[in-house]
Amino acid sequence: MRWSSRGSARKRASKSRWGREGGGGGRARGRGDAGTREATAEEEDAYAEEEEADALLREIFEEAGVEATWMALGEDEDVEISGVANDINALLSGDAFASADTGEAGAATAREAVAAGAVAVVSSEPIDGLADVPVVIVENVDEALADIARVFYGDPSEALTAIALTGTAGKTTTSYLVKSVFEEANIRIGVVGSNGNFIEEDLKLTAQGGVWESDEEDTTRDRACTAPGWLAPYRGKYEFEELGSDALQFQQITAGMADNGAQAAVLEVSAEQIRRKATRGMSFDIVALTSIEGEPANYHGMESEYPAHVAEPFKSLTDAETQRAVINVDSLDVGPSEMAYAADLCRENASGVPVVTYSSEIGNTKADVYPARVDLSLFETAISLSTPAGNVEVVVGLVGEHMVGAVCCATAIGLAAEIPLDVIAAGLEAVEVVPGRMELVDAGQDFSVLVDSANTPESIERVLRSVRATNCRRVITLIGCEGESENRGQRAVIGKTVHDMSDIVFITNDSPKSEDPYKILDDICIGFRDEVYDEDIRTRDEALFAFLKDMYKVHENAQYECMRLQNLVRRYVMVDRYHAIRAAIGIAEPNDVVVVLGRGAKDYFIVGREKHWFDDVLEVRDALMKIGAIQDSGVDTHNLPWQSVAARATNPGAGNLLD
Repeated sequence: MRWSSRGSARKRASKSRWGREGGGGGRARGRGDAGTREATAEEEDAYAEEEEADALLREIFEEAGVEATWMALGEDEDVEISGVANDINALLSGDAFASADTGEAGAATAREAVAAGAVAVVSSEPIDGLADVPVVIVENVDEALADIARVFYGDPSEALTAIALTGTAGKTTTSYLVKSVFEEANIRIGVVGSNGNFIEEDLKLTAQGGVWESDEEDTTRDRACTAPGWLAPYRGKYEFEELGSDALQFQQITAGMADNGAQAAVLEVSAEQIRRKATRGMSFDIVALTSIEGEPANYHGMESEYPAHVAEPFKSLTDAETQRAVINVDSLDVGPSEMAYAADLCRENASGVPVVTYSSEIGNTKADVYPARVDLSLFETAISLSTPAGNVEVVVGLVGEHMVGAVCCATAIGLAAEIPLDVIAAGLEAVEVVPGRMELVDAGQDFSVLVDSANTPESIERVLRSVRATNCRRVITLIGCEGESENRGQRAVIGKTVHDMSDIVFITNDSPKSEDPYKILDDICIGFRDEVYDEDIRTRDEALFAFLKDMYKVHENAQYECMRLQNLVRRYVMVDRYHAIRAAIGIAEPNDVVVVLGRGAKDYFIVGREKHWFDDVLEVRDALMKIGAIQDSGVDTHNLPWQSVAARATNPGAGNLLD
């Protein structure tokens, strides 16, 4: 008996020094493939020839070296497959489906996959009720999936100059800088990371490697801002796997990048992805350690395992001719630390290849790449870089001292890839913004507004410390916390952090999900509530009620008094982020910095179980475009509630124009 299905192309590729020869991997597939760039005639001929080849599942297992027990398939039989899937929602007819679930849940998923068109199932245990479809029994489904995906998709990372970034901080910013450096060197490069998978701004990839195209109308495409209350629908927008790609998706996405003309790819790789074996089967040319701050202590309660996971990809570096390691050596001489331990492990694991070290510390001559001088401002960062290839001055449109590490890391990666220093410098300076990472929103105002994704005490402290280093006048911080988070206990710590490091604070909402948003605000305020109520002399003797609440949550007779007291301490509580952003910008004065934290480039809220469109950058830009006209009309926005100057002079308790 012969199982039959449409075959799929598989193509071998060979790696050369700092470039690739041979073709891309097997053709990326998945919803949205219709948007793939038009192939050349030669490519179409090659694809047509490859489509005649069979992708035989048993043959793939043998080539991948995966031991398996085959059920419902004789020794002289095989099954042709057209793809590999481990998500029922991404399954296409003709795929082999890998199910990591066990027991009845796994059996139910497998039966659903077969009903949807799967022609084989990979599982760690036998599955009843699948007599018409072969079941492949393996010891570890995740590892087997990684191995067969690498073979099926033609080892696509081998067809690219692949760069892996590991660490807790700086990966996204570094990936954008590396992309710009490679593009300056005329190398087409894709990015796989926390802002999605893309080669160019208008060429985004799905988690299955297909070119993304909206399957429904985006009704908010031309809108300048959302509606108050998170009412704008979230439709027709780019969505991706925010938890990071798994082993199958890494193979599919890199195959899609190769198919769309990329010569290189830079991939953000978290310790959690490494723990889940997502990098198994990937062939990296350069692996770089960014920075380790804060997160290890909360890594599944296994702090000691975090550095080992981060260092794991460095083990794949064994070829001194074609592979390089890039390692952060910050503070290695100040005693034991997670950073030092991880750096030592990375160096040990990469002992067979050349290592390029870097540091963000001024004058750290123990590193190959380091800043000799750094000049910070509210709108850019100037760095004098010392490198083995010479010294160079760069001015990047990124704000904050913690951006220096990303610049040094990207420089070290460029040198590891043998890109000339002047090209590296030009690439760094070409980066105007990294979405959601200290993203400067400039509408000609005389103060700065930055949007950043920082949402842990450590990352928030790092951002605010960087902002303080610019010698700005005041720091105005807006922060919220997501609902249903595993780190609910950190809300009070976040509140304390922003309280200690900011002149003015707005506590607001951020995707409450099914939690009570007012309860989330209270959880944050707990971090500094006692200091305001009991220790602040301005309120200690006259505050007769708990005023650190949304002004509409208190009795209507106390609303004005609530806001008056919040004005005194400059700590505001506003459940509606739409209004909070406008209030924070309205308060800003020359040389202040407004820092909108927590969401970065994320463009949605989740309220209950529904997604709603909300983009901090767009909201900030809309507020900046309108606030000047509001102030020019005679409205005082520098205190709350907003009132006309004339009305405030005659009736201080008059209505709130922010409503």
